[in-house]
Amino acid sequence: MNPRRAATYPDLPIEQLVRRKDTRFQFGFAAEAKRLVPEQDEFILSASNKGLHVLGRNEDSLSVPVQVLREVYGPRLEVEPPRVRVIEGVQVQEPVMHVRVSLQTRDRDAVKRLLEARGAQLTEEYARSTYCVLRYQAPLANLLGLSAELDELGAGSAKHWVALSHYALVPGDPGPRAA
Repeated sequence: MNPRRAATYPDLPIEQLVRRKDTRFQFGFAAEAKRLVPEQDEFILSASNKGLHVLGRNEDSLSVPVQVLREVYGPRLEVEPPRVRVIEGVQVQEPVMHVRVSLQTRDRDAVKRLLEARGAQLTEEYARSTYCVLRYQAPLANLLGLSAELDELGAGSAKHWVALSHYALVPGDPGPRAA
């Protein structure tokens, strides 16, 4: 498997490289690490000479295998930031995600500002007196770090879900991506 291209496993549009700091033999580490992480539908693990590639459905799906490996390897583990996987070719295509946020109505305006600042397009909004649901679409590259930012915002009531919608042509530089 070539983890660099989203044409392989296009339903897994994000990748994170995990390496062991105290070895030159990253492939051996990656093969060992793959055996330690229980398989799930949300991610796939791929060994290479660079280390262990964790391919996920969304940014949150990367956390389970990385946490398991942190518990085993501790400070010897090097975890690179997540990278968006694009479809290369004559024209580059990037993953566009559905985002659903359910939250207390009192936090709605702050969450809307946050998502709009990330270039997300509001597609639906349902509001009741105390509870609301917001639905957006946005390029995955614009959503990296969203979970942490929602937590920082103090929107403790906010629960979010991110899933692949489709791939779209990239009009400019698609930003950080798997190399």
